[in-house]
Amino acid sequence: MVSNSVHSSRRFSAPGGRDTPVEVTALVAARTLSTGELKRVTRALAAEGITGLRPTRIVLARNDALAVEEGNTGPITATALREEGERPDQEAHQTSELAEALAAARQRGEVFKEKLLADPDMLSTGGMADRLGMSEEGIRLKRKRHEILGLEFAKRGIRYPAWQVMENQQIVPGMARLFAVLGDDSWSVYRFLQQRHSELGGGRAIDVLRNGRVSAVIGAAENMAIGAFA
Repeated sequence: MVSNSVHSSRRFSAPGGRDTPVEVTALVAARTLSTGELKRVTRALAAEGITGLRPTRIVLARNDALAVEEGNTGPITATALREEGERPDQEAHQTSELAEALAAARQRGEVFKEKLLADPDMLSTGGMADRLGMSEEGIRLKRKRHEILGLEFAKRGIRYPAWQVMENQQIVPGMARLFAVLGDDSWSVYRFLQQRHSELGGGRAIDVLRNGRVSAVIGAAENMAIGAFA
């Protein structure tokens, strides 16, 4: 989808009784989206705090459509199609339900993190330094390089899962490669490692990684990353 400023041909009543064109901002796709797709886009944006959106289809002249697809800027004329959409009160109700669901999910996330923080296998920087026989500064440097997994807890510092340490006082192999595939978010890497994956025979990624099957785990991570953006 391409974000572009679109001047809608629909007119809105302005004070004084005159019809005045109103400039709006539209998120434009270079193809017609289904009703289900429009709803999913709206929900995804609402999850990021961008609410009050009304999905609708618009018609562009062919040259304007090509300009949008190529990413050219500048005003164009669009016709908003009238659809049999949901009533505003229904939309407001759904938005409220979504906000409540998101708030509940955040609350569950905070409860989970509090329980995790109390887990004795979640080591402080000093505890991880003792486990690996190195300095705390060395641990911080490894975390910065994504060679070790450290989870940040709001106002409670960093905790390091003990299960990433092998019997030989080494970190499981492939950690930096996992971050390269899954991104810089430590919690995303943590969830991936704790999850079971069909590509890994239904095993948890961390267990497969500890058994030395690094390529298989990286492949599963790549499949997950591709699926997230497909």
